[in-house]
Amino acid sequence: MPAAAADHRTPARRRRDVRLTLLNAVFWALGNGLVSTTLVTYLALELGARGVAIAWIAAAPRFAGVLRLAAPSILRAAADRGVGRKAVCLAAFAASVAVLPLAPAAVWDAPAVSDGRALTGRIVLLVSAWCLYHLLEYVAVVALWSWIGDLYPPRLRSQLLGRRESCLSVGRLVGVGVSILLAAAWAGLLPGAPRWAPLAASASVGAALMALSLVPLALTTAMASRPSAAPQSPWRSLRRALAESGYRRLIVFNCWLSAANGLTGAAQGMYPFRVLGMQYEQLQSLRAAMWGGQAALAPVAGNWIARFGPRRVITTAQLLVACGPLCFLLAAPGSSWWIAVAFALWVAYAPINIGLDTLKLGLGDPKNNAPYLAVYHALGDLSNGLTMLAGGLLYDLLAAGDQRALRVYASLFLAGWLLRLLAVPLAARLAEPSRRG
Repeated sequence: MPAAAADHRTPARRRRDVRLTLLNAVFWALGNGLVSTTLVTYLALELGARGVAIAWIAAAPRFAGVLRLAAPSILRAAADRGVGRKAVCLAAFAASVAVLPLAPAAVWDAPAVSDGRALTGRIVLLVSAWCLYHLLEYVAVVALWSWIGDLYPPRLRSQLLGRRESCLSVGRLVGVGVSILLAAAWAGLLPGAPRWAPLAASASVGAALMALSLVPLALTTAMASRPSAAPQSPWRSLRRALAESGYRRLIVFNCWLSAANGLTGAAQGMYPFRVLGMQYEQLQSLRAAMWGGQAALAPVAGNWIARFGPRRVITTAQLLVACGPLCFLLAAPGSSWWIAVAFALWVAYAPINIGLDTLKLGLGDPKNNAPYLAVYHALGDLSNGLTMLAGGLLYDLLAAGDQRALRVYASLFLAGWLLRLLAVPLAARLAEPSRRG
């Protein structure tokens, strides 16, 4: 793989750019914590959505994410017209934030709507807004990761990505905490208010914080002179990413893990709520604890990856996170604490995320990284979306009357556990980039 072009920034400027990208991560994740998939799932349940509709909440954005394959071409076309990668990134993020308020608007005064077609229309609006928000965000993310590949020097990349993952986890943690406090305060001060009201307020505040996160990015060095700022031969480069053995192994692992996670996505969203009787605040508290653990572990994991390499760290962590669905299988109304054990095991996603981020930047062409990033994310999203929708559809078909619901849940959780375990040998075969400065 060709070496990256020289970085002519001063050391002070490099440190400032790192701080700005970390600040962006904090505020964006803070907004994401307030606008989580869990929140949108609860909004959909308020509209009477069932398994397949809940699956679409998470799956539809994944299918839309396949369109991010066009992101390198968008960046190329923009560059040809004098619009840089930084401007495209900021514009796409801003547009996604502008669309986001449509999601809570779908449940406005929903209890007063009795017509079935009207409620279906509300669910369609909710899913469509959620999907469009993610599609715009996905285009921005390809540009952002291409940009980060230039901003973070390879020899320090895993440590810096560890710090970034920690900032993301802290932001989500605080965001979830604010959403819990908002829901509790709303219930205490306005006991007669509908349940959707604090959730909609949480989403609106989250959108404002995401908009605020764009300020640090606007102050970050554009790196416009780097070759990767204007992707070369975008569509041909997508095929090249699949043809290269090392990157293909990374994509296979990511697709397998995404598919395994997707299969149990709808069931994991519904089981604590419908079977265990857990409340939104309880689930968000568990997520907050998980993100707190990830925030603490991420910087250490970045150092482990720099020392031992991504492959060994990812393989070890995958053995832990694979047991999460098994905990859901063991959970029952009298032993719902197993859900807490699952979230504790999922703290180990932090080293997996950092390792995969290190590999997706390190194994791609540093002078033309956007097509590699686009195909990596798009295929992973497609795998996740297909199995997530299949899991939700299976639940609706086999447990429509709830008589066999527990059996379906058990089957999905068992399959999720086995598929995650089978990802371990794939992780052990991951290629690693050469260490260059």
